[in-house]
Amino acid sequence: DLADAEKDDKIAAPLVKRLKLTDEKLQTLATGIKQIADSPDPLGVVKSKRELADGLVLDLITVPIGVLMIIFESRPDSMPQISALALASGNGLLLKGGKEASRSNEALHKVIGDAVESGSGGKVKRDIIALVTGRSQVADMLGLDDVIDLVIPRGSNALV
Repeated sequence: DLADAEKDDKIAAPLVKRLKLTDEKLQTLATGIKQIADSPDPLGVVKSKRELADGLVLDLITVPIGVLMIIFESRPDSMPQISALALASGNGLLLKGGKEASRSNEALHKVIGDAVESGSGGKVKRDIIALVTGRSQVADMLGLDDVIDLVIPRGSNALV
């Protein structure tokens, strides 16, 4: 992806820079994912408790949202970060990255899927995180309100 972007006059220099996974970016990414992994489980936490009536108690408890669809620009380092946060919070994930990073996204998706299955001893299947590869798929999926619980665009004003 990076080599193609560097040859393409239509791709702005800042975008080319975002495609590059430097040692520093990878180290920062690994540190961030480790911090997420080392954090306490955010699920099932009682945030507040209130007695509404005699014997009727209202608890506010953290739960997963469900299936998230995250649409992000061509930042390959976003995919592992987003995936780690979704897994830690018990959510399924549909990921759509920018077309300029399509091969990077496919490679990272495979690595993440392998890590999910091996890290969970096979209890969590790799397809808990799916990769959406085409713009037309996004248009179709945006109508699946009964399947996708939350759509989050991550990026510049132009994306949103």
